[in-house]
Amino acid sequence: MHPLRTLIISIFLSCSAAGSAAAAELVQFDGAQFLQATPGARQKIADGIPIFPPAPRSVHGYIQKPDGLGPFPAVIVLHGCAGLGSLFDPHLAHNFWPDALTSWGYAVLVVDSFTTRGLKDTCDTDTAAYRMQDAFGALSFFSKQPYVDKDRVALLGFSAGGVATLAALRKRDDQIFEIAPGLDFKAGVAFYPCYGSSLDTAKPLLILNGEDDDWSKQSVCRTMMNLRPASATAVKLVSLPNAVHGFDRPVMNPGRMAFGHWIEYNAEAARRATEAVRNFLTDSLQSGR
Repeated sequence: MHPLRTLIISIFLSCSAAGSAAAAELVQFDGAQFLQATPGARQKIADGIPIFPPAPRSVHGYIQKPDGLGPFPAVIVLHGCAGLGSLFDPHLAHNFWPDALTSWGYAVLVVDSFTTRGLKDTCDTDTAAYRMQDAFGALSFFSKQPYVDKDRVALLGFSAGGVATLAALRKRDDQIFEIAPGLDFKAGVAFYPCYGSSLDTAKPLLILNGEDDDWSKQSVCRTMMNLRPASATAVKLVSLPNAVHGFDRPVMNPGRMAFGHWIEYNAEAARRATEAVRNFLTDSLQSGR
C-alpha cells in the first residue's frame, strides 16, 4: 500500500476509535495586549519584544473538540508564514493535524493570523510580535471555555508559527501580556523553527526538523541546542533524515518550490513526527495529573 494512503488510513482509524469530532467552529478573539509596565528597552529587545509593540488585533480561529463535556487538555495551533494553507481548510472534511489532535483527546484552536489583517504571506517579514499576541490572546480566550482545562494547554507552531512558539515559551522574569495572572502554556511543539532563536525555557519543548531542510537548517537547530542554558533540560530535538520543510503535510506530495525553498511530504518522517508529538503531549499534558 502507498505510504501516503497508509498514513491517512491510520489517522482515520484513530479518529474513529476516539469518537467523531464536531465540525470546526469559526470564532473570533482579540490578541493579547502587551503590558505597559514591561521592562526597559534593552530588556525588551533581549526578550524579543518590540519597543513599540503593535496594538492587538481581532483574529479568527477554528475550534474542534472531542465528544463530551471535558474539560479536555488543549492545543493551540499556529500556522506558518504562508498562512493556513495546507495546515487547515475549514471547507474540507478532514484536516491532518487538527483531526489527529482531536482524536487523541485534545480540544484544538487553530489560529488564523492573516485573514483579518488582509495578509497572504509574511515569509519576508518579522511577525514574531503579533504572532505572540495572537497566541496569548488565543490562550486567554480558549482557557475561558468550559470544556478546556486551562492548566493543560500546549502551543504547537509550524515554521514562523514555530518561531513564535519558541518566543512564547521563553523564560521571562515578568508577565508581558494583560492576561489572567499565572495563565501560561504548559508545553510547546515547534516544527522546523530553527532560525537562531533562544531556547531559554524550563518548559517541555519538542522541536522537529528535517535534516535536509534548506530553510530551517539542521546546523542551526544543533547550534540552538548547543547554546541553550543548562536549565533548559526539557527541550528535545527530533531530527528526521531525508526530510525537508513541510515533511508532515500530505498535500505537499509531490514536492514543490515555494518562497525559494523546496517543500515536500515524507511519509516516514511524518509517521515518526506524529508518534513523537503524540507521546510528547501525553507526557506533558496528561501524565501525572
